[in-house]
Amino acid sequence: MNDSTEDDQTKTVLIVDDETGLADLYAAYLEDHYETRTAYNGDEALEMMDDEVDILLLDRRMPRQSGGEVMTNLRERGYDQPVAMLTAVDPGNDILDLAIDDYFVKPIDQAELREAVSSLAARIQYDREFREYFAMVSKKATMEANMSDQELASSDAYQTLKESTITAREETDTALTEMMVTDAVAGFRDL
Repeated sequence: MNDSTEDDQTKTVLIVDDETGLADLYAAYLEDHYETRTAYNGDEALEMMDDEVDILLLDRRMPRQSGGEVMTNLRERGYDQPVAMLTAVDPGNDILDLAIDDYFVKPIDQAELREAVSSLAARIQYDREFREYFAMVSKKATMEANMSDQELASSDAYQTLKESTITAREETDTALTEMMVTDAVAGFRDL
């Protein structure tokens, strides 16, 4: 997968790590491809989080407020952006309780970080495509349940929706295949 797409240029990444040098390094790794913001503790992260942030990179162990606590606060506030935990803590069963999309054990180099953010950015696009597809399917089913076959056959709007649903299905199938390939490649990164 490419490091970025044209759409990535509009993505904003919030990097949260209490090791200021590391947070700044991560920002430097990404700044050519993404807008970046840097917070050096959980309180700053909560203050800096808004709807313009697309992706969150979060340290797990920080003083005052852990990455898990930051996630809990953000989810309670309604933020559902993709999150990657970047930490020196080896994963255990407890990661199942974290509301995160990916987990990386430090150190993480520039290529790995860019790949991780690119994957999270792709998930945003895939989510949008799947939502659009399922919205079309729902509308199509509603029309089919409430209109006669003759009304459906003579409805230009229904015929357009029917064609759009087929196209969207093909696009979501392609997106799902790409996502599975990307995740499979990411799964082999530690081998």
